[in-house]
Amino acid sequence: MLDYTSRVSSREAYVSPTRGAQGNALKTIVAMPFALDGARGVTVIEAHGLAHRIVFETDPVRREPRVFREISSSLVQKGTRITVHWPDSACSVLEAAEDRFVQMAEDFTTFNPHLTLSADWNDERVVDVPATDPDWRKWQASDPTSAHWYDAERFGQYMAAHIARDEDQGARGRTVRDFISELRGLARSDKQKAVLIEVSASGVSLASFFADGQPAVSSLLTACQQHTKPVAPKDLGLIGVDHLLEDCLAVGGAEESFKYRKQFGATTDGLPYAVEVAFAFCPDREVRRLITGVNFSVGIRNPFRQLGFAEDLSSLLTSRWAGADEPIVVVLHYTCPRVAGNRRSVYHGASARRSRISSRRSPRTGIRSASVRKGKLPVNSSGVTA
Repeated sequence: MLDYTSRVSSREAYVSPTRGAQGNALKTIVAMPFALDGARGVTVIEAHGLAHRIVFETDPVRREPRVFREISSSLVQKGTRITVHWPDSACSVLEAAEDRFVQMAEDFTTFNPHLTLSADWNDERVVDVPATDPDWRKWQASDPTSAHWYDAERFGQYMAAHIARDEDQGARGRTVRDFISELRGLARSDKQKAVLIEVSASGVSLASFFADGQPAVSSLLTACQQHTKPVAPKDLGLIGVDHLLEDCLAVGGAEESFKYRKQFGATTDGLPYAVEVAFAFCPDREVRRLITGVNFSVGIRNPFRQLGFAEDLSSLLTSRWAGADEPIVVVLHYTCPRVAGNRRSVYHGASARRSRISSRRSPRTGIRSASVRKGKLPVNSSGVTA
């Protein structure tokens, strides 16, 4: 984690709905105090009774950053506590971000029903949200990745990452059997044996198999896919109607106006995805509250910046009478094992079906209601449905 000669995660090749596109967010946080101060930065990470004090300083001779770590005892036994020593020179940056920080903390609980979250700002409790479903489950980082989530190129990268890790750690090189045993659906020895016979790799080391080139990698991927089942979209994890109702009510939504829809499908790459949308009218709000997320995490910016060929989420909502000046709350969440990112969109090849939200005020009661109807939307390779 402290190797800043590399800008990507060592798990870059790993495909799962539990990881982000960057893959090295903690590395970014650790370096943040130094980047703001320019001379020195300190971050402390505490877990399992140990405190890791990570210090960034400038090498006066080479005029470049240097990193060192000090380890001491800690009272933190369960969970992890990260303390970023924010430099005084950047306090104005932090103060200006308070409202956005608080909203992001609250939004994180929207996508994680099992999470109890509290946040203090200048010794004042600004967020205090209890879990609505402590037993709720989503796809875990410990769940095995699926062969169906890879193409031949990515599978080769994943294989190479294992080989490089073994070499870096001086470990005995794993076999092809060791490698495929970590894939979803291939934990049983009889299935492993069937795959190995098919590609003539019984007792073969992963490094020597990989050295045979792309045809060997492709044949192994095909065999693994044939002997396992694709992951169903619902198995990625659903936030669910009950939690999203509670969340909408918490920000002032009227229960009688609440609407929820979910949709399962597969991208053009064959990856499973799940989309959830929730809506409610908020009689005491003056502007719209838009909560968007991907893979149970909150985006720093709205990740749905391009829908189809021309529309973005904001313009789509405006066209459906749900613009920024409307007193409503809209929640949109997308789950997929692999999310491609660029400046215009975080999605690649999503399905061509969408749910359209319409918001209208009843002339009799004055309460807004929502209708959600299915429609067709042609999408390009960087589009997404909503």
